[in-house]
Amino acid sequence: MIKNNSRWLLLLIFTAIFYSCSPKLASTISSKQPPLPDNAFVLVLQKEDSFTNDGIEIGTIHSGDNGLSANCTYNEVISQLRQMARRNGANLMKITDYKPADQWSSCDRITATIYKVPDFRTHEKEIEWTADRKLTWEDFKGSPKPISNEKSAAQTYCGFGYQTNRVTVFKKAKIFAKNTFDCRLSWVRPDQKSRTDLLEHEQGHFDLCEVFARQLRKKLEEKRLNAMNLNDAKVVFSDVYAEYLNRQELYENETNFGLNRQKQTEWTARIGIELAGLKVYAAE
Repeated sequence: MIKNNSRWLLLLIFTAIFYSCSPKLASTISSKQPPLPDNAFVLVLQKEDSFTNDGIEIGTIHSGDNGLSANCTYNEVISQLRQMARRNGANLMKITDYKPADQWSSCDRITATIYKVPDFRTHEKEIEWTADRKLTWEDFKGSPKPISNEKSAAQTYCGFGYQTNRVTVFKKAKIFAKNTFDCRLSWVRPDQKSRTDLLEHEQGHFDLCEVFARQLRKKLEEKRLNAMNLNDAKVVFSDVYAEYLNRQELYENETNFGLNRQKQTEWTARIGIELAGLKVYAAE
């Protein structure tokens, strides 16, 4: 069963100032660990997220504005800070201070403490879709809702949304679209955790969400958004999201919540084909 937790942000700021340099990065490292591979996952926890350290606190990393900064939206800064974390052997980053771009700075400024923990999955609040990370029942950290259909075995809460960079009159918008699974809201009944068929069905919900996240990226890129037509992104998102809801409902109905094995197999294959067809629009 699917429940949607739709989040979408649109940043529309007009400015005639042109920036050309990267943000300023700094670190204070007290317990450096062996570096991680460049593609190793680094979990990012927000300032308001609870966290109990069960590993090693490595130090602090920071991104600021050097006065002529570009490529320093939240998503771009997080990407660079993740690389810093990997170089110092950290697989978890807890944001301790965040200042969004304002009239004083063109950059999102972020300070975070980095850690090496035994298993970052135990600290996850949400999961960004990746091809090599499949859901497990341990990812469903929510509690079954009393008002839910008593026949419901599990619920997947996922959603996709987008954000743009700071748009100027000199350059087109950059689009950042993300598809996430909410661990805190998603749940499974304890007596259903042995069902691999049910887990496949719930993974299908998340994968279908990724199909439409990629469709969103594709259609927004085709719009060639700039400072003059950035509001068109809202219309594109609304259209894609409406189609997404219809497909999720069709998925539930045709598979009978995963109980129709033949239809489930057909849908799993169909979603895989759609993902492959949109591979060029996968998140970087």
